[in-house]
Amino acid sequence: MHTEVVDWLTIHFLPHEAELRRMLRRVCIGPAEVDDVVQETCYRILSMPSLDHVRDPKPFVFRAAKNIVLDRIKRDNVVHIEALANLEELDIADTAPSPERVVFARSELEWVIGLVANLPDRCKSVFRARRIHGLSQQETAETLGLTGGVVEHEMMKGMRLMSEMIAQYGMQQEAVVSNFIPGKRPAKRINAKD
Repeated sequence: MHTEVVDWLTIHFLPHEAELRRMLRRVCIGPAEVDDVVQETCYRILSMPSLDHVRDPKPFVFRAAKNIVLDRIKRDNVVHIEALANLEELDIADTAPSPERVVFARSELEWVIGLVANLPDRCKSVFRARRIHGLSQQETAETLGLTGGVVEHEMMKGMRLMSEMIAQYGMQQEAVVSNFIPGKRPAKRINAKD
């Protein structure tokens, strides 16, 4: 048994055990079954080699308990309608982003990185240090050997240039621009109705 898993169980399972038991009382036949489900949930978690993949512990624990109850219902010859009706109460909202949101966020990040790649070199270095690596203005200045005023100027320049790229090429994923000319404004569109 890994001590990290035991520590995880102590920190993330025990604070929610009373709430889990309260919800299990509505889906289990009696107190003995509630104890069995809680014990089996602990056992399953303890037998896992790692819990690094768990982003939100409470929904994970409740989902594990729900899966155990579902397995028991499938094994039993008699299905209790009340237990099935109350089973949804074990669903706790999972705050992890949906797979679609993850794909969309990665796509947005690639697009922004593409825009940043088109900035002039010093501007690009300052922008990456400030926005991607999260350094303060002073830390960026020290790291890049610049003054605080130059860092501020380059950040404003970078934001302006990125705004121009967005105005000129739009926000499509394909619009990672390699022929962008800083300072050149997009041509105004003439509306025939004006």
